[in-house]
Amino acid sequence: MVTVTQEWNPKQKMLSQLLSSSDGFKEGISLCLHMHNELHDIRQETALTIYQRLITGLSPEAIKNRPANSFSSIAWNLWHITRIEDAISNILINNSDQILNTEWMNRLNVKVTDTGNAFTKDDVDAFDALINTNELLEYRKAVGRNTQQVILAIDEREKKRKPSKEQLNRLVSEQVLTNEKESIWLLEFWGKKTLIGLILMPLTRHQMVHINDSFKLKDIYSRTVHSISF
Repeated sequence: MVTVTQEWNPKQKMLSQLLSSSDGFKEGISLCLHMHNELHDIRQETALTIYQRLITGLSPEAIKNRPANSFSSIAWNLWHITRIEDAISNILINNSDQILNTEWMNRLNVKVTDTGNAFTKDDVDAFDALINTNELLEYRKAVGRNTQQVILAIDEREKKRKPSKEQLNRLVSEQVLTNEKESIWLLEFWGKKTLIGLILMPLTRHQMVHINDSFKLKDIYSRTVHSISF
């Protein structure tokens, strides 16, 4: 079973220490950019990033597959973390427009705009049936590139700033969150976080959790296909 959290956890701890220290913020931002890059397919590197290792060799069928005993598919995991990254970086940190717009929704072939926190298994199946997986990967690229610019522009003097009421209201008005309890709780959760807190969770740690889950789903699909071939 592939696991990536062991190599990630020490970096996450160091990131928290650097961003919170009085003289380590710039070094922390540099580490953050490196870690964030590992969660994406946005630059050519000598070695594959963690995320590139995940998507290498993945067919649309593998991305959309939801094992019977699992709530999620790889497609749901990628949508979930990418929608959250889009909203957090652009609404709560940069106070700018999200990447997701009508054009992207048409390309993705989806009608939902929320993070999928309140999805049921049936909702995941319906989402998987419609989503254009190639465009999902492209949407993730676009969000990742944008977030790198947002991180680079962060002013150290704002590192303890919390989201404003107007920014939090945008999460509801722009349908990032729904009014269902499994979704709306994030309004208070994110509202209590400083800018540093949002970088740590969800822009880095949260994404790694779901990418690690996706490695497990990839392994399950591979073993299932292999067993059927015999």
